[in-house]
Amino acid sequence: MRKAKADVLVVGSGGAGLRAALSAKETNKSLDVKIVTKGELLKDSVTGTSYSDRMAFHATLDTTEPYTEDSWKYHAEDIFIIGGMVSDQNLAEVLAKNSQDAFEYLDRLGVPFVREEARVKQFRTDGSKYARACFTGPDTAVQISKALAKKVKEEKIEVIENTMIQGILLDEENRVKGAWGIGILDNDYFFIDAPAIIMATGGAGQVFLENLFPPLATGDGWTAALRAGAEFVNMEFIQIGLSSKETKIACSGSFMRSLPEIVNSEGEDILLKYYKDKYSQEELINILFSKGWSWPLSYEEESHIIDVAVAKEIQEGRQVFLSYTQNPDFLEKDSLPERVLEWYRSSLGEDLVRGDLFTSPLLRLKKMNREVYELLRSKGINLDEKGKFEIVPAVQHFQGGIKINEKAETNIEGLYACGEAAGGQHGANRPGGNSLLDTQVFGKISGQEAAIYSSSVKRSKITGEEVETIKKQFPRFSREVLGGNRIRQSIREIMTRNAGVIRVPHNLREAYKEISSITEREILNVSESLKDYLETLNIHLLSQLLLLTMYERKESRGPHLLFKNEDSMELYPRDDGAWAYHYIVAKLKYGAITLEKRPVNRGNSKR
Repeated sequence: MRKAKADVLVVGSGGAGLRAALSAKETNKSLDVKIVTKGELLKDSVTGTSYSDRMAFHATLDTTEPYTEDSWKYHAEDIFIIGGMVSDQNLAEVLAKNSQDAFEYLDRLGVPFVREEARVKQFRTDGSKYARACFTGPDTAVQISKALAKKVKEEKIEVIENTMIQGILLDEENRVKGAWGIGILDNDYFFIDAPAIIMATGGAGQVFLENLFPPLATGDGWTAALRAGAEFVNMEFIQIGLSSKETKIACSGSFMRSLPEIVNSEGEDILLKYYKDKYSQEELINILFSKGWSWPLSYEEESHIIDVAVAKEIQEGRQVFLSYTQNPDFLEKDSLPERVLEWYRSSLGEDLVRGDLFTSPLLRLKKMNREVYELLRSKGINLDEKGKFEIVPAVQHFQGGIKINEKAETNIEGLYACGEAAGGQHGANRPGGNSLLDTQVFGKISGQEAAIYSSSVKRSKITGEEVETIKKQFPRFSREVLGGNRIRQSIREIMTRNAGVIRVPHNLREAYKEISSITEREILNVSESLKDYLETLNIHLLSQLLLLTMYERKESRGPHLLFKNEDSMELYPRDDGAWAYHYIVAKLKYGAITLEKRPVNRGNSKR
């Protein structure tokens, strides 16, 4: 058993956790700030390992349209409206208003944002009114993580690696007094006294089979907070996007604007297979091109029909590929929409109809984004040779999380949350680039507030009795389990099949019944180690919470596509009368998950 103490404990070492630790230290240099991370710094966080075609960091700068003193208000409005009016407007305002400060901090740390003639280059993404997306290239998140990690080392902030936090301990007044967990390499117990804890563990991608998360993202921070009594919001809204199965690169932007074929393993163009009688050639071209702007699954974007077609093919046992060897059959010169032609002229300086670009999607991809073509090559996919790669709808980001206020406080005194672990700042959808922004804005705020709180609160210590009680709850593992943890695999398969792109009330209910019937004893019997057992318990609990919130929301909104039955492509419509300005609050009470419909917190920057 290991023991430690800290004034401020940050759980997680992604972009949010690193910024939170730095902020706490900057607020009070005398505080003992520690970071506990489940894996290794820069190797096992989402921020430190994520790539896309052009990864965005959203910020409203002095040089950002519409060039007014209150430009940030347009940004806040986009966050709330694009989010489907189911997030807290005051938190959207905090994100937007602090975006320039967040950008400038990273800029001072040396993050190499692209500039044109000394001006930060920005582009428009995901329905935003104005161009706010700053970037370094496909590796913007990685560059941010590297810069923050370097600063953490300079500040001599201790990082405790390979340690999984499983529980939060409270004092008699239900205030935080510490946490416990295990070392993931030796399965030995770890206890730490800390009056302030910042949860920055990101999302629980490993609840799903197909995801873009690191292998260690099993939702431990979330379940620790949930068992301690924290409230969660918007958990049914999960960003799902078409991504490379082999490399886990999100296939947004230029991947789709280059107008490739989307074919199944039998060589069929799946857009024509499902939609040739519903859409004209021009409409199909427009939808495919628009997928570059509206990459994540969203009810509000017509391009969600692509995600649905891919998901249906996979459910029926076929693989799906993005193919760059030839044009889709519906791509003809006289059917090209003017907006597509104009984009090629203005962005690439070439006429798509008259030039060589029309002959090949691969030529178009290389022309518009050579970096992402080279990124694929570096990861083993040479499109010049293979011509195509397999795609799947993969879970990429959880829009909800632990409910926070403007100070990143949760409903538990001494517990803070930031980044993807937090909830309420994003709605059903999330404008591209606001995830990275979120890590820095609420990372800074949570660090400041936790440092201030820790400096003034009366402290309690974890007692020896509490240590022994926890240790007695869980067995020692000395046996070898043959065949791996089949229950964990089964839960992940159930979630991917029933709680991904295509959600049907009956299937959600049956999936919940199947998963909730699994006992802790059954999980114990198939677990390979204490780590495996605890992770599976966490996945088991979170999968039930997700299914219940999905079943509760009887409408389609954002990435929550609710179909009326399995065979029909008919969706429940978005119901603003019943659901706008409201979210579902989930909480664990007496061991059971409870749900409450609650109005969002409204802001003051309405235009």
